[in-house]
Amino acid sequence: MITSEELKGNWNQLRGKVEERWSQLSSNDLDQINGNVDQLVGVLQQKTGQAKQTIEHELNELLDSSAQNASSVAEKLGAYSKEANEYAAQVAEQARQQYMQMAGGVQEGYNQAGEYVKQHPAESVAVAFGTGLIAGVMLGLIVRR
Repeated sequence: MITSEELKGNWNQLRGKVEERWSQLSSNDLDQINGNVDQLVGVLQQKTGQAKQTIEHELNELLDSSAQNASSVAEKLGAYSKEANEYAAQVAEQARQQYMQMAGGVQEGYNQAGEYVKQHPAESVAVAFGTGLIAGVMLGLIVRR
């Protein structure tokens, strides 16, 4: 038999199913019942003329189907969550690989620049001096304005 706790705990979900199954009940009836199993059974007996055991059996079936639906939704959400975590892990791994490739490229460029400076020290100093001079002149013109 359905308990008052089960009915109250699932009242919002079951209310729609009760309205579908027993269209004789008005919204006002359901508002007054507010999850009380004894009141619900009593009102249904008055409105439908069905036996108490029949009504309780049908309520149990509605509650079981709601529980199965909730369980199914929870399983689907769990599967989606697992898929989302797997996808996030794949994205993180790809990002790490891209970072490692970029870091390797930067390191290689730094090493090549160091080798060039070692092989051509005079030209490197001249280029650095010229670059500094041009930057200084441009900065001076910008500040003057």
